[in-house]
Amino acid sequence: MFKGVQDRELVVNGDYRKVVCHPTDFDYTIKEYFDPLQPLLQTDLMKVQGEDITIEPKKEGETSKLAMIVGFTLPSSSYATIALRELMKHPTSNEFQKELKLE
Repeated sequence: MFKGVQDRELVVNGDYRKVVCHPTDFDYTIKEYFDPLQPLLQTDLMKVQGEDITIEPKKEGETSKLAMIVGFTLPSSSYATIALRELMKHPTSNEFQKELKLE
């Protein structure tokens, strides 16, 4: 049997990840909207079907909402959800998401 670690062959697959990385190609736009179910980005399906984004005009009694649409590129092995969590300063846990309400 093995007498010590030096007698074994250890294989560890994978690579180190950077603790902090900076996004490239960062871009953002601010949009005002009124309907929380209104799509703010054109999806691939909408592109294929030739549908455009149209923001409905404000109806009486509706309050305006602001959205920030961000775009960026991260290196491989980096997670956009973590970058967005840091940007929004909101937790991404299931418990927090369950308590969100559609206004």
